Amino acid sequence: MKTFLTSVGPGLLGSLLVVSVALGQTEPRDSIPRQPGIYFPQAPRPGEWRKSLGLVFTTTPPELTEEVRVSVPAIDANLQHSLSKHLFVTGRLQTQFVQSHLALGLRWATPLTDRLFFSAGNDVAVWFGALKIKDVFNSQAYGYQTFPHASLGYRLTRDLRLTVRSELMIDLYYRSQVGSLAVEYDRRQINGLAFTVVLEQPFYDNQHVSLGLRAAYSNFNWQFWSLYDTFDRNLFYPQLFFSFIL
Repeated sequence: MKTFLTSVGPGLLGSLLVVSVALGQTEPRDSIPRQPGIYFPQAPRPGEWRKSLGLVFTTTPPELTEEVRVSVPAIDANLQHSLSKHLFVTGRLQTQFVQSHLALGLRWATPLTDRLFFSAGNDVAVWFGALKIKDVFNSQAYGYQTFPHASLGYRLTRDLRLTVRSELMIDLYYRSQVGSLAVEYDRRQINGLAFTVVLEQPFYDNQHVSLGLRAAYSNFNWQFWSLYDTFDRNLFYPQLFFSFIL
């Protein structure tokens, strides 16, 4: 052994030592940094919960409100929990108190590289609203929708992550009632599509935030059910949202 070490020389031994250290420092896929996030397509660790709370602002299309452009805020709460290494459940509540939207979903996510991530899933949602003014107005409505979606995420830096998401909006059921007059639709049809761009990053004192823009092009938006629009065509609904990741 001594003769062999002498023959290979200190240079080769040094090279082998450097390679060994480098291999030991190579990060396996499981050790990719997991910064707090809601939209980034990276599954939570097994048993981990994710939460966020913020606001989402939806602007009315000019076809509905003409010259008046109303930006309607809604409370936006998200909750996620892992089921396995790649699979996790999601829940989201958007509410303006007189009308609300609750979605439950299942999502599968995986890293493609150390920086690029992918996820696919589906959300099933119920929305409901009621506007009652004694002896003046009495209206209520509810419906069911489903949202199949796919996302690509890219880690710009260790703390800054960009997510692009596309989704279909499919109506399953709709019912509205004004006084004694009721309208009901029980058919499955594609209502529209939406694209979302989100940045998630640190904000202050180790607090992380989500800031995003969602562009929806659809025939119906649950927040404006009470306007009872007569347009049988898709309209553009821009949304801006901001959330603190808890």
